[in-house]
Amino acid sequence: MSIITIFANSYSKGEELAEKVGKKMGYEYVNKHVLLSAATKEFGMPESKLTRAIKDTPSILDMFSNGTQRSIAYMEAVLAEYMLKDDIVYHGRVGHPIVQGISHVLKVQIIAKLEDRIGLKTKQEHMSPEKTRKIILAEDAQRKKWAKAIYDIDITDPGLYDLVINVGRLEAEDAEDAVETIISTVKHKKFQPMTYSLNCMKDVALSCHLKAVLINTDSTIQLKSHKGTVFVYTRALKRKKQRQVLDFKERIMAIDGVEHVEVYTEKDLFLTMARGQ
Repeated sequence: MSIITIFANSYSKGEELAEKVGKKMGYEYVNKHVLLSAATKEFGMPESKLTRAIKDTPSILDMFSNGTQRSIAYMEAVLAEYMLKDDIVYHGRVGHPIVQGISHVLKVQIIAKLEDRIGLKTKQEHMSPEKTRKIILAEDAQRKKWAKAIYDIDITDPGLYDLVINVGRLEAEDAEDAVETIISTVKHKKFQPMTYSLNCMKDVALSCHLKAVLINTDSTIQLKSHKGTVFVYTRALKRKKQRQVLDFKERIMAIDGVEHVEVYTEKDLFLTMARGQ
C-alpha cells in the first residue's frame, strides 16, 4: 500500500529498475509516457506541448506565459490521482516536490559513475566516448536547469530522497541488488500508509486538481488544501470587485471535496495562513 518514486539521470538504469520493482511487487508502473497520455486525454492539451514542457528548460518568457505552467499542472494532477490508488512505482522528474511531505512515499534516487554511463551509452548506440560524454553532460545540465526553473530545486540533491543507490558498474547483479534494496526499504514500517499520511495525499491530490482546473485564471496561482479547506493565492483577483471574488469561490466550492475556500491576493498572507494549517 505504499508509493515509490524514482529519479535517475540518463543511462543510470532508473527506468529498468523502476519496472523491475513494479513487476516484483505487483505495483502499477507509471512513467512520463503514462502521464502524457492521461493528461492529454483528461485535459485536452496536445501531447506535443506537454512533452516540450518536460523536455525543454523554459525561458523567462515561457514561465510568464501559461503554456508551460498549464502542462506541468496537468501532469501533476494526473500523477497525484495515480498516487491516490497506492501501490505505484513512478519513474520521472515531474511532481517530486508535491510528495515531499508524504511519509508513505519512498523517494529514491539512482546514481551511477559518469564513466560507467558513458560506457553503457557508447556500447548501446555505437558512438565515440568523447561524443557520448558531451551528450550525457549536456543532458544532466539540462535536467538540473529544468528542475530549478520549474520547482526551484536541485533535483540531484540527495537530501530530497529517502534512499540513494549507487548502482555500481551497471551490471546485472548490481541492478538486482538495487531492486532488492528498494523493495526491502519500502516494506519498512516508516513507509506504510497511516491515516495521517493518506489524508495528506488526498490534500495534495485535491490541490493539484484544483490548480489544473484554475490555472487559466492565473498561471502563477498557488493552492493548499487541508481537510476540505482550500487556501488560494491569485493575482488575477487583486483589483476585482467583491462579487467576482465570490463567484470565484463558488466555482471552487462546486468541486468535490471542497468544504471551505479562502482567497488571498497578498502572497505573504496566503503563505502565513497556508503554513499555519
